[in-house]
Amino acid sequence: MANEQNIGKTKIYSCPICQADTPHVIKGQKRETFALLCNNCGTGSLVQSDELCLYQLHWEEELRQILGSLEESLDDERHPD
Repeated sequence: MANEQNIGKTKIYSCPICQADTPHVIKGQKRETFALLCNNCGTGSLVQSDELCLYQLHWEEELRQILGSLEESLDDERHPD
C-alpha cells in the first residue's frame, strides 16, 4: 500500500536529457526503486528512493534560501535605513 501512495506524486529531479531540475511524476515503484517520468521531455528514469529523497531535501532547502533572500529584499525595500 505504501507504494500506491507515491504513484502520481510529483518530485523535482535532475533530468538526464533536459539537464535541468524539472518536475517528474512517479509512475511506479518496486521496492526501493522509483520509475519517474520527466514532465518537460517525457524521459523516464529509474531512481533509488534514498537518492530521490536526498535530492528533494536539497531542492527544498535551496528553495527556502531563495524565498528567505526575497523576503529580506522586500523588508529592505519597505524599511530603508
